[in-house]
Order: sequence, then structure tokens, then C-alpha cells
Amino acid sequence: MPRQSGFSSIAVEPIVDAPPAAARSLAREMVAALITHDIPAYMGSRHRSSMVLTSRVIDTGHNAHIAWRLQDPAGAVLGRYEQRIESISIGSWAAGDSALMAAFAKSAAPKIAGYIQENVQGEIVAPPIHVGVIRGTSDDGASRLRAAFRQGLRRMGARVALEPNAETLYASATVRVTPLAGQRAEVTINWTLVDPFGIKIGRIKQSSPFTRSIIENSWGELAQEAGLAAAAGMANLVAQIDWRYGFVVPDGGTSKKRMRVMSARDGNPNASKSSGLSPAE
Repeated sequence: MPRQSGFSSIAVEPIVDAPPAAARSLAREMVAALITHDIPAYMGSRHRSSMVLTSRVIDTGHNAHIAWRLQDPAGAVLGRYEQRIESISIGSWAAGDSALMAAFAKSAAPKIAGYIQENVQGEIVAPPIHVGVIRGTSDDGASRLRAAFRQGLRRMGARVALEPNAETLYASATVRVTPLAGQRAEVTINWTLVDPFGIKIGRIKQSSPFTRSIIENSWGELAQEAGLAAAAGMANLVAQIDWRYGFVVPDGGTSKKRMRVMSARDGNPNASKSSGLSPAE
């Protein structure tokens, strides 16, 4: 049964006082390392319910180390960890060598995950989201859109379910291309999110005009942009729901009774609007 309002996710910020390439690479590898420990993590703007992981290089001439700090959404420090920097290539460090950064992240991630596990007991976790049927486009087009949507959900700290079950939300989409004057057409993607009983939780509509050549030749790029934007909107919608009651079973198993929650659509009229498609010139 779901038990947390919002996601117990971590926004990983680039390391301070490190070369730009190293700062970005280490944050990226830390996200991947935390995910292997079943901790939703992402890079980018922090979500209002996300924890934040910051880091800084401390080098006073000896015993250089990385100071990691984990904070809860209110800014309270949940844990600190000092990771020594020893016998590394300065060139590899400055270049943000992926193998080197992955080694640092792999070493530090268990400590960070431990702080989270100590602090999340008894919290309420939002249900995972399964990305299901996408209609109105080719199998390849649907696969690209689905992959981008999943990627976007993970970036936002949402849990993704590869298979639907009695404890997952279900997202689906319909793609429609409407011819316009000249060599242009409008691409519309309607996303729907329902609970395991088929009760609708919310919708997101994306719509923008493009030249037909872009639609035909650059669908992969359009799908990536649209999927990421739609996932951000969907994650925000789910995070605004009070999950303390979990899913409410329809009366008698037949009539469809709304969940005892307030969706973002009810509380925020703009939450269901997410373009994510850039009109062509």
C-alpha cells in the first residue's frame, strides 16, 4: 500500500570547487549509483518534496576529500560523509573521467543510501507508474516516446513499474497528427493516468504545429522532448496527491468511486498543461 505524499527522491547537485566536467560527471554517476540501491535520484531542479545531496571538494594541501551532505526537503541535515581523494590522475579528475567518477560514486552511495533508509521508515511512498499503451504512432515511435517518458519519471524521482499490477498507476497516451495549411501539421499527445481500478487521476495534453518534414524525419527528437516534459508534469501531479489512504476500492467492486485524494488537476488548474513540444519556425 502506498505510504508517502510525494517521492522519497534525491536531487543530486554538481560538486562544488571541482572542475566543471568533474562536477557534472560525478553528479551523474552518483544518480546512477543511488538508483542501483533502489533510491530514486535525479539531476536538475529540486522537487519540493525531494531530499538534496550536495558535495564539496575540501583541499587544504593534505588529506583532500569530498564532503557529502544530505538534507531533507526542509533543509535539515540528515547525514554527512567525508570521502578521501587519494592517488588519482589530475588529468582524469579535471576531465571528469567516467570510470573514475563511477568509482567515487559507487563507494559513497551505500553511505548515502544508509542515511535515507534511517530516515524514511514510516513515511508514505507514492505508487510506481507503469507506462503502457501508446496509440496513434508506429511501434518504433511509441517505443521512443515510452522510453523518454520513463526517463523523465526517473529524473523526477518517481518509481517506474515495468509491469502493471494492483499497486501501480497506469499511464497511457494517444498521438494524433492533424494536417494544417501548407506543409505543416499539428502534433497532439494526450496522456492519461489511472489507478489500478481504472479511475482517472489526471490528464496532460501536449499540442504544437510542425513542418511535416520535421515530423517525418525527426520524430525521435520530438518524442524525447515531449516524453520528458510530460513525465515532469505527471510526476508533479502525482506528488500533489495525498496517498495516506492508498487506493480506494470501488463500492461493491463495480461502481467507480473516486479516491479520497485531491489531484493536482483539482488543486492546480495548470498542472495538466505541459507542452513539451517546440513549434517549428
